[in-house]
Amino acid sequence: MNSPTLRERIAALPPLAEHPLVTVVMAVRNESAHVARALDAVRAQDWPRERLEIVVADGDSDDDTAGQVDRIAARDPRVRRLDNPARHVAPGLNLALAAARGDVIVRVDGHCRVPAGYVREGVAVLRLGDAECAGGPVRATGETAMARAIALAMSSRFGVGGASFRWARDAREVDHVPFGVWRREVFAAIGPFDETLVRNQDDELSDRLHRAGGRIRLMPGQEVEYWSRATLAGLWRQYLGYGFWKVRVIRRRGGWPSSPRHLAPAGLLLGLAGGTALAAVTGAWASAAVLPATYAAFLALATSATLAAKRDPAAWLLPLAIPVMHAAYGGGFLAALLAREPDPAPADDAAPHAEAA
Repeated sequence: MNSPTLRERIAALPPLAEHPLVTVVMAVRNESAHVARALDAVRAQDWPRERLEIVVADGDSDDDTAGQVDRIAARDPRVRRLDNPARHVAPGLNLALAAARGDVIVRVDGHCRVPAGYVREGVAVLRLGDAECAGGPVRATGETAMARAIALAMSSRFGVGGASFRWARDAREVDHVPFGVWRREVFAAIGPFDETLVRNQDDELSDRLHRAGGRIRLMPGQEVEYWSRATLAGLWRQYLGYGFWKVRVIRRRGGWPSSPRHLAPAGLLLGLAGGTALAAVTGAWASAAVLPATYAAFLALATSATLAAKRDPAAWLLPLAIPVMHAAYGGGFLAALLAREPDPAPADDAAPHAEAA
């Protein structure tokens, strides 16, 4: 007899109360520039105050992150701070989950701002039984021209392909949302966040939920504002980590990616390297130029289409931002393939940013 799917297990539970106790879990490290804004957005939810708690796991921050959380907690008893000596995101989230009292769990991080109705709409989706996880689309933003260009690249199909939570704005089932809303029983059924993953732990959890028979629903009108990296160097480190740790996620699912898009950046790098090597041997440099020329045309199309749609002059910088994303992701992916099992990254690379590519 087949075991019940996650959907069947959750459907068999008693219905959620009208206002269940909700726990917002956050894992942060060195987020002094953003954590107060992120917490203020959570505290401003249009949800009964006595039915909301906020558990923040701080990963031994070197800046004033812990101090800011403590000062907010002194004014708002709904906020609690835990110490996360492991520093990485997944252990911090699991510490917060263990301390959570809520019937519903909402994941937020210190680098984003959720809208006031996020908890309310997420609980409504779960109550209707439309999905076992709900989350809003992510709208990346930036303050400088380069940060806006990075945000545009991260919010475009040209930059992220089929990662629909970054660009879709209609209600639909998706393969992943970074800032999920779940009944706590989901974690009892499929397990907590994978603590062996420095990055992509949210992506891996979504994949595990799908394979258990669960669904993820995108909530239109509940856009999460995500503060993107401000420099190309920061973007490079971010996407290098995404590509590197994606390999472990793929290994977790038996060696097959959940989407072909995860292979595309590595394929691009291999194509460029292979074409150049072949041309060096054969002298057929014209053939080697086909892929770079095609990619250049792709970047030109991305720039013109984004300029027309967004009317933001920062789009002129997309020919810098998009290649950095693709090359870093592909390079990290290929580097991880050469490693039997990736080693944990240094703590400073365990950035508390959730979005998986």
